[in-house]
Amino acid sequence: MFRLPDKQGKLLISIAKDEKVVSPTSSDFVKKHNLISASSIQAALKGLIEKEFVTRDEHGYAVYDKFFEMWLREKY
Repeated sequence: MFRLPDKQGKLLISIAKDEKVVSPTSSDFVKKHNLISASSIQAALKGLIEKEFVTRDEHGYAVYDKFFEMWLREKY
């Protein structure tokens, strides 16, 4: 976590808390998790997918490693 940029870390924690996110750039998601903006979320999400922290399927976005996801929910 300490190696991730701040925006990516916050987004990763937010996705872990919701377990599955259909629209991470929606205003509801942004407000719920006190994120900055849809454009910064898109950039952070791209980085998380490239680093394989987050995966996307037909149901939405989720943390790739389920044990890491559980740890994030517990810690944050």
